Amino acid sequence: MNPGLAILLGLLPAVMLTGGAVLCFAVALLRRGTRPSLYRWLTLLATVAAFTASMFELRGMSSQRSGVGLVAYGGGLMVDRFHVFGSALVCAVVALTVLGSQGYMRRVPSRAGAYCCLIQLSAAASVMLLAQREMSAFTISFALLIACLVLLTAMTKTSAVTAEAAFRQVLSGGIALATTIYGLVLIYVATGTTDLSRLATGFRVDGTRIDGVLSVVGIALVVIGLLLAVGAPPLQAWARHMQEAAPGSTAGFSSAIGVVTGAAVLARYAVEAFGAGSSRWALLVDALGAAAMLSGAILAVRAGTIRRLIADLSIVQAGFLLIAVASSGPGMSGSNAAGVTALLYALMASAAALVATLLLAGIFDAAGLATSIAAYRGAGRRAPATAALLSLSLFALAGVPPLAGFIARLLIAETALDAGAGWAVAIAGVAVTLAAVAVLRWLTAMYADDNNEAPFAVTTTPLASRITAATAAVLGLLLAGFAGPLLSLAGGGATALH
Repeated sequence: MNPGLAILLGLLPAVMLTGGAVLCFAVALLRRGTRPSLYRWLTLLATVAAFTASMFELRGMSSQRSGVGLVAYGGGLMVDRFHVFGSALVCAVVALTVLGSQGYMRRVPSRAGAYCCLIQLSAAASVMLLAQREMSAFTISFALLIACLVLLTAMTKTSAVTAEAAFRQVLSGGIALATTIYGLVLIYVATGTTDLSRLATGFRVDGTRIDGVLSVVGIALVVIGLLLAVGAPPLQAWARHMQEAAPGSTAGFSSAIGVVTGAAVLARYAVEAFGAGSSRWALLVDALGAAAMLSGAILAVRAGTIRRLIADLSIVQAGFLLIAVASSGPGMSGSNAAGVTALLYALMASAAALVATLLLAGIFDAAGLATSIAAYRGAGRRAPATAALLSLSLFALAGVPPLAGFIARLLIAETALDAGAGWAVAIAGVAVTLAAVAVLRWLTAMYADDNNEAPFAVTTTPLASRITAATAAVLGLLLAGFAGPLLSLAGGGATALH
């Protein structure tokens, strides 16, 4: 097969999503006043096409025991089962977001085309990042993802708070991109090539040993830059402000796509580039993960608004994902710690919980309910079905049993113990306890006497959006019920990393 055609087929999911974005942009430019439903269906069509392309890629790899379907540009581009798993998860996040954003698009129909275009471009950038080990393509894709997420927040234009959140996002994104690029420059100087996988060999392209100091500093800077997408310290502030200010569908998408992309890219680099199990980066990631879990849990206990509670719980979740990434190398038993398998399962649970909680919070917002804990008092009596779904989603995000979030955290703790990070597991136990206390504090208020507060109607949100939010919430149960088969799928994606 022609090499160019092979690369095109390997990146077909990203091509499909980009094509959908271009189509939405063209329709919005040439046919102003088009109904938002058209953009929604065009986006869903492109998403289904991208998912189908991923499944064809997976079928083509069935005969490859290594799980790798395409290696191009000297190893800089990898299309394998890990990439397919991530691409399918990205497509699921896009589908849930588009189906759940009907209310938002009805309120601002003039921006529906731009909204769907940016969602698809973000997803295409994410799919590209999942396959990249080459510095130039990685930098371009990362910059595109940051730009699209900033524009999604900025285009809301509903209040000064949203404008401030977008500006903070620009600042954080600029810092993260600059930090990442500087780290890549140091790695390039250390290895003599733009292929990140060269780091794992320990030798430059000319055969001499890699400079240890340059590579360590470069790896640290790249890891810190990618933490922007994950939403973990020290670059978590943008995510907190965005989750508070943006509409539910926008906040849910930006949070979920950032977590999936950032954590998955870190996992690929941890195994294939940084050197699995190397103490050069693992200790840093463990420390950052522990800081995220503890700080997020403490903040969650004090959260005064529902959006702030979700934001703080997502920081705790990001910490667990970082612990899983750090546990991707050889364990104490001698066999490989199953950090990547646990991570991929956790990403499914995390994405579903983030989308569900923020969509449901958006439904309460649209009903005219304030975001404070006082305003939510008695909400369980005034809107029992929606409140029950929000409770379920918050429990899933906090990692309370028997939901998928708890299973994911249990698997991550097991792999961390095997990798010798028992101290991080101890901190994780404290964080989970505090997170559960924070959620129970809110649920106590939600199901308390409403003191004859004025009723509100969640029917202000279209039925399709409410059904989508309910589906995302129930996924916490379904992912737990089918944990066995899903872990097998996650294991298949994880074993493709070498």
